[in-house]
Amino acid sequence: LGTEASAEAAAAAAAESMTAAEAEQAATAEGLTLVRSSRSRSGFEGVYAKSKGRGFNVARTLDGRTQYIGCTATSEEGALLYARKLGTEASAAAAAGAAGAAAESMTVAEAEQAAAAEGLTLVRSSRSSSGFEGVYAKSKGRGFNVARTLDGRTQYIGCTATSEEGALLYARKLGTEASA
Repeated sequence: LGTEASAEAAAAAAAESMTAAEAEQAATAEGLTLVRSSRSRSGFEGVYAKSKGRGFNVARTLDGRTQYIGCTATSEEGALLYARKLGTEASAAAAAGAAGAAAESMTVAEAEQAAAAEGLTLVRSSRSSSGFEGVYAKSKGRGFNVARTLDGRTQYIGCTATSEEGALLYARKLGTEASA
C-alpha cells in the first residue's frame, strides 16, 4: 500500500507541475526574474537535477554555506522558487549579472592585458590541455575549473567560461610575485 500511495502522490505532483511559460508568467506577475545559467544543466542558477531524474533540488550559496531552498518537479518551478528566495531586486541583478558574464568572455589578448595592468603574468603550461597552469576543462565543454595544489592539497579557486579568464583568476590567486 505504501508504494502505491507514493506512486499516486508522485503522479499527482507531476500533473500539477508548471510549464516553462507558466513559471515565466508567475515570475513576471510577482515582479521576479528567472536567473538563467549556461553553466547549469538545468539552465537555471541554483537548480540542480536530482539523481535518477526525479525532479530538481533548489539551493543557493550564501556566505560560503549552501542554503537548501526546496525541491520541485520541473527546472522552471525550481527557477521560480530560487527567484522568490532572492526577491525582486536580487533576482533581477543576478539575471543581469549572469547575462553579462555570458556575453563578456575574455579573449587571450584581453586576459593578458588585464594581467599586465595588475602586474600579473598568465602562467602557461605545455602539460595542460587548456594551455595554462591550474586551468582544467570541465566535462561536456561547459567552461573551466581553476585550482591549485598547495601543501599537497587541492585548493579550488573558481570556474570561468574561458581558459583565458581561468588563467587570469589563477594568476590573481598566486599574486604578483608568484605569477611572474
